Amino acid sequence: MTNGEMRDWLVDCIGLLRIPGVGRTRYRRLVEAFGSPERVLSASIDELEQVKGVSRANASAIKQQYNGIEARALAGKVIQLGWAALTLDHPEYPEPLRITQSAPPLLFRIGDATPSDEKMIAIVGTRKPSEKGRLFAAQLGTTLARSGITVVSGMAEGIDAAAHNGALEGGGKTIAVLGSALDVIYPATNKGLAQRIRNQGALYSEYLPGTKPDRAFFPERNRIISGLSRGVVVIEAGRKSGALITASHALEQGRELFAVPGSPQDNMSEGTNELIRKGARLTTSPEDIFDELPTLKGEVAARKFIQLPDMTDDEKMLTTLFATGPMQVDQLSRVAELPVAKLMELLLALELKGVVRELSGKRFVLAEEYA
Repeated sequence: MTNGEMRDWLVDCIGLLRIPGVGRTRYRRLVEAFGSPERVLSASIDELEQVKGVSRANASAIKQQYNGIEARALAGKVIQLGWAALTLDHPEYPEPLRITQSAPPLLFRIGDATPSDEKMIAIVGTRKPSEKGRLFAAQLGTTLARSGITVVSGMAEGIDAAAHNGALEGGGKTIAVLGSALDVIYPATNKGLAQRIRNQGALYSEYLPGTKPDRAFFPERNRIISGLSRGVVVIEAGRKSGALITASHALEQGRELFAVPGSPQDNMSEGTNELIRKGARLTTSPEDIFDELPTLKGEVAARKFIQLPDMTDDEKMLTTLFATGPMQVDQLSRVAELPVAKLMELLLALELKGVVRELSGKRFVLAEEYA
């Protein structure tokens, strides 16, 4: 396809989607019926009305409200910005998302992604996590990334950002799905993170250039997060958390749902605890994800721990806290919620077993064979 043909194709896609009343469901039906957006726009009102779900009012709007000037300007902006524009029949459209009923007809991407890679896990949660929740999200992101799994999230503050950063620290891929256009990074404090994700993964959005974030966009964005993923992990979510919307989409799309438990007295754990009561997989380590999705196998330290039968549950829990690197004793005590005396007993046992080693400044790190 030449540059001119690409622009014309994109103009038709954008122009059809911008017509009031079309929406993603009618767009999909229309394109399936006529073969391309261009043919939809060329069809008569009577022909359009033959498509299921298309009323005469819808058909009239398509003929009367198509704005070619606006569509051409927006298409030009997409090309100028260097975005990949993916329709449902594009070879680079993510396959797990394509097969969902709510897949966006037009998806924009910057960065690199492997469309055939189905090893994606979403990590979502509150924007205001505890230190323990933030650290768990980062460590989980790191562990999954080291196992060759792409970490998906929404690049919001809190759990999302921690999961992305963890995956980046693990040297793996991560994908961010935005509730705004790709040229409007939100929150602005995550611009640096967005650039790192672009260099080591991809950013996706269904919104046209210049679209600012809106409260209504984030629930819509969440269906893409879950649609891309094999499973969704929810970390620290209150009863009204947007992460629960992602969980709901995950169930509708047939995805596995995982939830990290918390204290019954913690408001930020009400949503996750409720998900567990309703059947979500209780998750305290990467092992729980691998057990539920055994095809997600890789060289990850958490799986090596299973091969050490003499490790206690407390020792296994402690080893998961080293996923992002060395940890100080005080930090470990705070995050693991263990008295320093008890913590030192566990660290000594792990050191004797060759699983961890001590560094200067009261810091501990996983031994090289488990890092």
